[in-house]
Amino acid sequence: MNNNALLAAQKLARGEVIGLPTETVYGLAADAQNPSAVGHIYALKNRPTTHPLITHIAAGADIHYWLDDARLTDEMMDLMNALTEAFWPGPLTLVLPKSPNIDATVTGGQDTIALRCPNHDMAQAVLRELAHLQNTPNVGIAAPSANRFGRVSPTRAAHVLDEFDHQVWVLDGDASVIGIESTIIDLTRGAPVLLRHGHITPDDIFNVTGLLPVENQINAPRASGTMLAHYAPATPLVWASETTGEMACLYFSDDFDVSRFKQCLKLDNNPKSYARHLYHSLREMDAWGVARIAVENLPNDSAWNAVRDRLKRAIVGSNLNQTPT
Repeated sequence: MNNNALLAAQKLARGEVIGLPTETVYGLAADAQNPSAVGHIYALKNRPTTHPLITHIAAGADIHYWLDDARLTDEMMDLMNALTEAFWPGPLTLVLPKSPNIDATVTGGQDTIALRCPNHDMAQAVLRELAHLQNTPNVGIAAPSANRFGRVSPTRAAHVLDEFDHQVWVLDGDASVIGIESTIIDLTRGAPVLLRHGHITPDDIFNVTGLLPVENQINAPRASGTMLAHYAPATPLVWASETTGEMACLYFSDDFDVSRFKQCLKLDNNPKSYARHLYHSLREMDAWGVARIAVENLPNDSAWNAVRDRLKRAIVGSNLNQTPT
């Protein structure tokens, strides 16, 4: 692993973009402090340059290097310390005031920065090797999901290679164990604001801080994965309750009626397991060549909110520019 991590770090230090494994999904990674390399991420993904990236930092790194302490209130500091102690390394991204020394290319031009500490041995090894190569502990890796903008996120190295037709070198770190992107919490408003659902739930945040995050209503600051159309396969998705006719289906209930579908794939009736396998399943079903994929409606339970969020956006994205049939 060390040799592969060193090679990955060497590529990042040279300004290259690589595929990087994390516990959430695979990222399209570049040195967060190299604006040219970060710009290459946007170009490869065909991602709007106003859409911010998440910067990944090493366990134990000085988070204040990335922050404007003059704008960091006591309330922000207390929340940041509590949440990083509880959930880092892990699938939680925090939005905080950006240091003026950090180029705004990585933040989509905003004066806030999204920071995460990945809970993945290979990702952490790459960060350590990059710090050694650059002779500073203050390194960061910008790494949005390694897919074309708006498409299904990758959870395996093979997905990244398929997505970019071998245009980028990929560090293989096995399948992502969480399978969906990190929870994003904005701390710049004096209380936690939920910008994106993820593995870490609002109840988890409440249990640590005593504050239940409120849902974002103003779309500012901008954050990754919050567009109405996102995470979309090429095959149009529809909720199973809203469809008729022959097509494939993705389901989880033992009593779900599969008889009216041509081909089906079953996931576990558990939100975390469902999330772990969701993107891989959508990619697999995309290759079936069916006209539509019907998705069994999810339980009306907050534990399913992160999966529900991804599927709602995938349904919108997969049906854009489709001719009604």
